Amino acid sequence: MPLPFLSSKSPTTSRGGRVTNDMSTTKRSRRMRIFLSYAPDWALTIVLWGVFYLLDKVNGYRRLFDITDTSLAHPHADPERVPVWLLGVLCGAVPAAIIIFTAAIRRTFWDAQSGLLGLILGLGLVATFTNIVKITVGRPRPDFFARCILPDDLTANPIHGLTSWTVCTQTDDSQLQEGFRSFPSGHSSFAWSGMWYLILYLAAKMRINNRTGYTYKSWLLLAPLSCASLITISRTMDYRHHATDVIAGSLIGIAGAWYSYRQYYPPISSPQSYKPYPPRIPKDEEIPLHHRPNRRSSAEHMLGSSNGIIEGGSHHHTSGSSQGTTNGQLLATEGRQGWSTVDIGDRGAYEVGNGNGGGRDNDYGEGKETVQRPVERTV
Repeated sequence: MPLPFLSSKSPTTSRGGRVTNDMSTTKRSRRMRIFLSYAPDWALTIVLWGVFYLLDKVNGYRRLFDITDTSLAHPHADPERVPVWLLGVLCGAVPAAIIIFTAAIRRTFWDAQSGLLGLILGLGLVATFTNIVKITVGRPRPDFFARCILPDDLTANPIHGLTSWTVCTQTDDSQLQEGFRSFPSGHSSFAWSGMWYLILYLAAKMRINNRTGYTYKSWLLLAPLSCASLITISRTMDYRHHATDVIAGSLIGIAGAWYSYRQYYPPISSPQSYKPYPPRIPKDEEIPLHHRPNRRSSAEHMLGSSNGIIEGGSHHHTSGSSQGTTNGQLLATEGRQGWSTVDIGDRGAYEVGNGNGGGRDNDYGEGKETVQRPVERTV
């Protein structure tokens, strides 16, 4: 009796998976499960932005200051060189548009979903954390005296002490409240979060570490780097922040961008860095070849060994298919497909080897299971 897994009538697809009677229904069900799986992530990210706006209304801590501190005596610049709306366009909308455009060119919806979710997550985390620190530290801005409007007769601190904000004659409490939110710089953290995320995204898509050394890639990455740097510098030019404020904000932004990017993409040093991680919902119609042995090859190998096909002293090589040696020569079994793991950092990404040499197939860039075609060896 022939073994079931050796039967030529085995219901498998060209990708080595199970054949279902209603594949379209399965795909629709999987899309819905993917949508339901990532819907809480989008909802939580939106809630995170809501928390940011609520925190912005909190009347935070107001630190004591020295009336003779010249670092607080700078003029108040109005308007700012980079207002909040322009910051949102440059470091939020522009990276999002580039991600959508890149995904559209590559025809991969999954890359757009992963890229946008990572970008919004990073910006939300950074903005919320920066605001929490701002309202807790309560450091006066460099233009604090101009906001405070000190009395003309106040020229010295109290004896053996510092001056409180209660001496200010400013009637607009929002202006005074903003005067105590210098550390860290929110513009700097937001700018570096959006631009650094874009740098990582573009570097991966251009395969910056493929050892070809094309200089245009570095020049392209200079654009977002310069944008974040100029926005950061503008905050000191407007006397909105001290130097340490913008440095701390920049580091927060870079850390947040790196963290959020790595949630959905492998490191840019990976050979598969241009592809996002696969969805949480596995493809039910595919057999995870990297977890199961190739039964057909193993069985035929045992049958061939018992019939004397493989003779003594032969060299045995296994790559997902059986290869025997007859008279010192390697005989590759045709029609087999082996498997190999492609390291993409924290997870292994796999492609199903379906005879196309591991090229792009129509799976919307889901970081699919991949198998490499076995390499033919000659003696």
